[in-house]
Amino acid sequence: MSTLRTLAIPLLASAALAQTPVVHVAPDGDDARQGSATAPLRSLARARDRLRELRSAAAPPVGGEVVLHAGTWHLGEPLRLDPADGGTAAASVTWRAADGAAVTISGGRRLAPVVAAADGRLTAPLGGLRPRELFVDGARRPRARTPDTGFLRVVAAAPDRRSGFSFEPGAVAAVDDVTAVELVFLHDWSVSRIGLASLDPAAGTLVTRDPIGAAAAHYAIDNFEPHPRFWLEGSPRFLDAPGEWCVDAAADTLVYAPLPGEDPAAIELVVPVAPALLDVRGDEIAPVCGLHFAGIRFAHAAWQPPAHGYAEGQATFHEPRTAAGGDILRQPVPPALHFERAVDCSLRDCEISHLGTAGVRFGSRTARCELRDCVVDDVAGNGVMIGEDGHRTVDGRPWWQAAPEQAASDTAVVGCTIARCGQQFFGAVGIWVGFARGARITRNELRDLPYTGVSLGWRWNPEPTPVRDLLVADNHIHHVMQVLSDGGGIYTLGLQPGTVLSGNRIHDVPVNLGRAESNGMFLDEGTTGILVEGNVIWNVARAPLRFHRATRNLVRANLLVLRGDNPPVRYNATDPALIELIDNVVARTTDD
Repeated sequence: MSTLRTLAIPLLASAALAQTPVVHVAPDGDDARQGSATAPLRSLARARDRLRELRSAAAPPVGGEVVLHAGTWHLGEPLRLDPADGGTAAASVTWRAADGAAVTISGGRRLAPVVAAADGRLTAPLGGLRPRELFVDGARRPRARTPDTGFLRVVAAAPDRRSGFSFEPGAVAAVDDVTAVELVFLHDWSVSRIGLASLDPAAGTLVTRDPIGAAAAHYAIDNFEPHPRFWLEGSPRFLDAPGEWCVDAAADTLVYAPLPGEDPAAIELVVPVAPALLDVRGDEIAPVCGLHFAGIRFAHAAWQPPAHGYAEGQATFHEPRTAAGGDILRQPVPPALHFERAVDCSLRDCEISHLGTAGVRFGSRTARCELRDCVVDDVAGNGVMIGEDGHRTVDGRPWWQAAPEQAASDTAVVGCTIARCGQQFFGAVGIWVGFARGARITRNELRDLPYTGVSLGWRWNPEPTPVRDLLVADNHIHHVMQVLSDGGGIYTLGLQPGTVLSGNRIHDVPVNLGRAESNGMFLDEGTTGILVEGNVIWNVARAPLRFHRATRNLVRANLLVLRGDNPPVRYNATDPALIELIDNVVARTTDD
């Protein structure tokens, strides 16, 4: 008996030390406290550090939990977490909302005081900020533009097809300060946002400060169509409709034209200021492991385009333009939540919304990460990004050739709603998968998108890459391609052995306003090795399926509902004999 009692003492001590540490944090807490439920800390950074302290004192190593009480945290910089903040598969670390608590991590700033002018407009001081987004009582408001809806058409491009164009004289009002104006120019599948050097409304001409379009020749003003679409944003002279806003740079104020019924005394004007909200990043020695977030709302992050204009190639990958002209090493609009060198990490039951950035990215060298039962809504760039492009190098070679095992692997996006992405950068997609393997995109709803729903692959030929074994299954994809052209509910590129697109419902893809058509699925250049099976595609203005410079793929047991005289499959520079069609059902409806 004495031996048993002697052994029990260290076992009990070990069990006590092994208890999972819990740190509480509340907006009205105090960082001088210990972080208990009754004495919570105040800042997220201090909560992170306190959890590190408690876990480092435990033996053996244990996981941990940060519990966020109800309220809002306002960040100027992202919360940064590194390998010391992660756990293990057996002892994970979780940041979560307290039971029943509404928790927001915001990178926004509320503007005050709000003053009502005699003309009914509201003004608020900016303190040097130059925002690109405004959220009024929780809803995005449009920046002042002309025309208020729709677009204008180019009459003729400048001789160099890059530096400006003519338009219908009188279609645009004269402005006091041309430097406040931004041209929004729509290419087929991308957008340029470029500042103006001059604007002559009477003559119907404008000249841009920097070239329109990415550097590649096919982004010239009139390449896709002779009279492309555009509008202008930013000038106070364009502030002529309720709900619009602009920056008055001379007065350093934001000016807002309220909607009927909005109360100046109670209105909330929020502009994003933080460049990101969450940065989870491993290092060359160790990844961040077993780090999870649950029940948290992430909102408001800001991103400023390059000084020489935003020239998008595809999926928000744009030329940095640190000097006039372009750079073929494109970079994506950055995310508000970024996981890099992270393993077994997740976001569950979270909301990511109201962003001037992209939403979430599981980037380089991530593995077995998950986005589950989340909402990604109202963001300027891509909703979700998985993997990376090819510009990183290893030993002087493209990483995907030198070290393909570094590709993001086994990422899951499950049961999420992805909506209203590309609010500024219309070439954005709901879910982008670049060089990655084993990603699973299942049971999501993707809707109200200016361009494509799900984009897979990042090589425009059938050259082998790390892309393989992707699964896009049982998703509901609708009301996509609402602004741009040449995409679809699902878009693919390159060699993708083992990739399966199955059980998806895709509908409401409108007629293309640009040159190229849009489709239920567009299997673009180099698409090879994909199984398209058991999908239902309807109410698509053009062909449900389109192949362009594709090679061997299998299309089996799909229901394709046609409108008008469209074919079930369109072949562009693709040998139809390479596309195996088995047991598909084709129906035809007539337009009302």
